[in-house]
Amino acid sequence: MIFLLPFVIIVFDTMNRFRAHAPVLQRTGGGECILILLLTMGMLFAACPAYCTNRYVDPNGNDNNDGSIDHPYKTITKAVSMVVAGETIYVRGGTHTYADPITISKSGTAGAKYYLFAYPGEKPILDFSSEDTGERGLQLNASYWYIKGLDFYKAGDNGMIIEKNNASYNRIELCNFYENEDSGLQLANGAANNEIINCDSYYNRDVNQGNADGFSPKLTVGTGNYFYGCRSWQNSDDAYDLYLNAPTDNVTTTFENCWAFKAGYLKNGSAGIGNGNGFKMGSSTNHHNVILKNCLAFQNLKEGFDQNHNKGSMTLYNCTSYNNGGYNFEISEAPSSGYTATVTNCISHGPTGATRNLGTFVVQATNSWKPPFVVTDADFASLDPNAAYGPRNADGSLPSIAFMRLATGSDLIDGGTDVGLPYNGIAPDVGAFEHIDGDCQASGHINWADLACLVSNWLDSNCGTCNGADFDGDSEVNFYDFSIMADNWLK
Repeated sequence: MIFLLPFVIIVFDTMNRFRAHAPVLQRTGGGECILILLLTMGMLFAACPAYCTNRYVDPNGNDNNDGSIDHPYKTITKAVSMVVAGETIYVRGGTHTYADPITISKSGTAGAKYYLFAYPGEKPILDFSSEDTGERGLQLNASYWYIKGLDFYKAGDNGMIIEKNNASYNRIELCNFYENEDSGLQLANGAANNEIINCDSYYNRDVNQGNADGFSPKLTVGTGNYFYGCRSWQNSDDAYDLYLNAPTDNVTTTFENCWAFKAGYLKNGSAGIGNGNGFKMGSSTNHHNVILKNCLAFQNLKEGFDQNHNKGSMTLYNCTSYNNGGYNFEISEAPSSGYTATVTNCISHGPTGATRNLGTFVVQATNSWKPPFVVTDADFASLDPNAAYGPRNADGSLPSIAFMRLATGSDLIDGGTDVGLPYNGIAPDVGAFEHIDGDCQASGHINWADLACLVSNWLDSNCGTCNGADFDGDSEVNFYDFSIMADNWLK
């Protein structure tokens, strides 16, 4: 109620002004003023349902409670049945056990969404291990939901599926999907224009190992779905599966800053019998128009970026593929007439497997395997992928790692073609990570750790790259390097 105080003050001030200038109001004892106050407060409450009402779910709650923070519900199912558009359901930390799927079927609007959030600073785990095989964790059959901060664990099928009723315009953020018996998160049956932001999906495995992907915008999915900052690893089939079934056709899916690794490997690290592709881009009879920007694929059992016979357009900008068991890039069959395949500013590297299988129809520009580049291990700040499994940054973004970032002095820096993505320097870099001069630790950020790196090499001469501190390439660490770091400080 504290938030109403300024408005009440305004109303009473207005009443006093009316009293001073309107004798009629004074003679009637201010009844009209009371009416004004009541109408104002009514409008305030009507205008802010999301601001004024929250529902709470706690593993120790009771569905006979009123859903307040002091008397929370026990289940999300109960909270969903009570919530109205514009309100927020907060799920408290701890393990929430479900023997049946959570089904959401009522939709919000662009101006009044539904919100299902982890309570700030807490981690709720939705444990579906009591379900029967074949049952989903959360079935989102609705539009305009914003779901954030939940873990989906051990469902009998998908951890979450977005489908039915053309479920669209949902946002799924900072959610984890793991050890489910099918794909961690699947989109199907016309689901369109959904956003999947900074989510992780891993250790999902079906009985036959051929269905459980990390993320699956596939089969009958709708168009316009967007993935940003997601990671997928050690799922029994593919990391990202975009296989379409008839009659679904000519849909577009976009991935930006997403990582695919160890697809086809199991939780224990052993190779499974699934397909094991990083980004599987489609199917042989359908057109899935796939856009990949700044994406990374490495150590997948088979291909890193796999056409999988897709007949639609495939656009790969600034993608990096490293050390996959099959091809790093595989686009060998011409798409249908009117569709194109474009690979620009991409890196292929690694000691095992064939690196590429690209048809002559693929439009290419400034890729690492094209002149004038001759790529070696020295082009990279690190080839150790272990940090990719690490915790996300405090803001939920992907961890800041040196793996596959360009080393100072690499000719891949500023060696790319402008495709409309942001870049530093005089031209875009080649690969998934844009280099920043002054980034001594090769983390993608310049901060105190980089300054410490610079100081530790201060005034060294004839030191080569000087542990990454020689930003201007003269084999010395001096004020020129310090000025370069200062120019990019805290980027």
